[in-house]
Amino acid sequence: MPSTRSLRGLHHVACPACTRPLQDAVTIACGHAVCLSCLPRTPMGAKLLCPLCQEEEEQTQAAVAPVPLGPLGETCCEEHGEKIYFFCETDAELLCVFCREGPAHQAHTVGFLDEAIQPYRDRLKSRLEALRMERDKMEDKKCQEDHKLRELLMQVESKKQQVEAAFERLTQELGDQRHLLMTRLEGLEQQIWEEREEYITKVSQEVHRLGAQVEELEEKCQRPASELLQDARLNQSRYEMKTFVSPEAISSDLARKIRNLHRKILGLPKMMRTFSENLIHHLETDSETDA
Repeated sequence: MPSTRSLRGLHHVACPACTRPLQDAVTIACGHAVCLSCLPRTPMGAKLLCPLCQEEEEQTQAAVAPVPLGPLGETCCEEHGEKIYFFCETDAELLCVFCREGPAHQAHTVGFLDEAIQPYRDRLKSRLEALRMERDKMEDKKCQEDHKLRELLMQVESKKQQVEAAFERLTQELGDQRHLLMTRLEGLEQQIWEEREEYITKVSQEVHRLGAQVEELEEKCQRPASELLQDARLNQSRYEMKTFVSPEAISSDLARKIRNLHRKILGLPKMMRTFSENLIHHLETDSETDA
């Protein structure tokens, strides 16, 4: 990088020939910058004379032709007050014409500033292009990875919906089976009530009939012997014991239904516990594998 030792801000630089601010500045082969109007006017082919160093050069030489500088640069030599035109590659310093001719840079490689800066510009452009390519590659990579991540998010959302649907379906199926079992239990309960009512009615009627006979016989036992013997001859068959077939309290159909439901309900807790354990084991195993 050029040394800042030889630089200073340049806003109002005076022409070394007329001491007024430079107007339409041009440079001469010797390196001095003067106003265009301060440059001696000579016929084509005549010699140009620098108003400062009085050196004559052939006008026809390309190096001595006045070249407009355009807008003034932002730096000049701090030591000599001259515009910077040269660059010392050895010391990496910006030089004016006096610095170039000074003993400090006589043996150094010195070139015009515009020529010296070109390799730096080329390297900067090359680096800029490489950075742009790297930036574009990173942008493409970011888009690709972001697309992958978005697809993963969509897959996760789909899995969430699948899990929700699976558990809703399981809940519905369990609810249906629960309703079925409860309906069968309620039907069994109703049948038990009906058979109980029928059993109680039949047994009560038989108990009532036997009770009436007991009362009647108790009353007859209190009669005189002659009357009792006479009545016994007439109604002997009436008081003979009749076999009463007691009805079954639980019908065979009811007993069969009770046994079937008992077997189904007996294994239900174990079945539900096994399902729950298998589900937990399956989900935990998957989680450990993912980790």
